Amino acid sequence: MNRKIFFLIFICLFYFEIRVCPAQVHDACLWTSVNIEKKITSKFSATLTEELRFNENISELGTAFTEIGANYKFYKFFSFGLSYRYIQNKNLDDSYSLRHRYNIDLAFKYKVEKVLASLRERLQTQYTDVNASENGKVPDRYLRSKLILKYDLEKKYTPFISCELFLQLTNQEGNELDKERFAAGFSYEFNKYTAVDLFYMINKEIHANNPLTEYITGVEFNYSF
Repeated sequence: MNRKIFFLIFICLFYFEIRVCPAQVHDACLWTSVNIEKKITSKFSATLTEELRFNENISELGTAFTEIGANYKFYKFFSFGLSYRYIQNKNLDDSYSLRHRYNIDLAFKYKVEKVLASLRERLQTQYTDVNASENGKVPDRYLRSKLILKYDLEKKYTPFISCELFLQLTNQEGNELDKERFAAGFSYEFNKYTAVDLFYMINKEIHANNPLTEYITGVEFNYSF
């Protein structure tokens, strides 16, 4: 796969999202995060993430979370991960909802010429307002499938595109895909420890009465040691 084909895929994905699947509600957002990874062994690592997400046309803090996790590479192409996320999500009355999220990940990575393909399957379990809601102790589960393609330019920056689908697992009226994300951006490596990711994402609800589409600019700072 050469560079022209890689960017053609990106253009087609975003054209389809904007022209073929218009939504009824739109919002501009900004996501900022700091990711720290500690490599304990060649196969095992621990991670810490702090993230702030601004919505309402980047006018208010909609979500803030802290996440800790661990990853283990058990085969050349496969890795396994566990993580916990503590989330504060803003409600319509300006109060914040507290959420506890647990993730189990299985990832596969493979490189063909200059293109690195990564497929991650995530089982997500979330509890919302455990002590303040009638259904607080009832988990909400999703299967999240994410495909990432990176193009190796053999330089400090690496372009990428991604697609992620959210499948409901606990909807009593019938499980279905209810969200999809398409993103494109690049990673810039300052040195062997630090890098920054810049991306643009379309985050869209589907199968909803008034589906929301968010147009997200993202900045991620990454430190690994």
